[in-house]
Amino acid sequence: MRRHLLDLVVLSTIATIACAYIALAQPGIRNTAIYAYVLVVGGLVMVVVVSAFGDALPRHRRSPFENALAAAAHPERTPAQVEQIERATTLGVANAFDLHRRLLPQLREIAQCRLERTGRTPSPETLGRWWELLRPDRVEPEDRFGPGISQSDLRALVADLERM
Repeated sequence: MRRHLLDLVVLSTIATIACAYIALAQPGIRNTAIYAYVLVVGGLVMVVVVSAFGDALPRHRRSPFENALAAAAHPERTPAQVEQIERATTLGVANAFDLHRRLLPQLREIAQCRLERTGRTPSPETLGRWWELLRPDRVEPEDRFGPGISQSDLRALVADLERM
């Protein structure tokens, strides 16, 4: 209510001045001006009443259900790097070119970091059956739209990388 008090005073003053000017300058439309003035003042009174009721009502807290709904509406964003890896994985499973350009560089880096931690380097002996896939000089696939890595092979590769 208090925050609208100045606005109400200004608006009612403007409405009063406008009604007085029209009533004195145009005597033929004096009744219309008075009806419009009463309508404007009535609207301002309604604003005062609604504002007063809004201030008088107790503020209620949100229920746990409403909090859960609000949290579900705005899920926490996953980090950009995780989204990038998810996208590369999806595309790497889809076709050979994306496997070669997007997913394999990340898998090579993971393998190299895991091996360097134990003092080893990526080689056919350390990577075993994954050497042909993860070798740094692997040539680009001829069929760019051919199938990428299967999900079961990718799971096995990730499991082997985790064991390193």
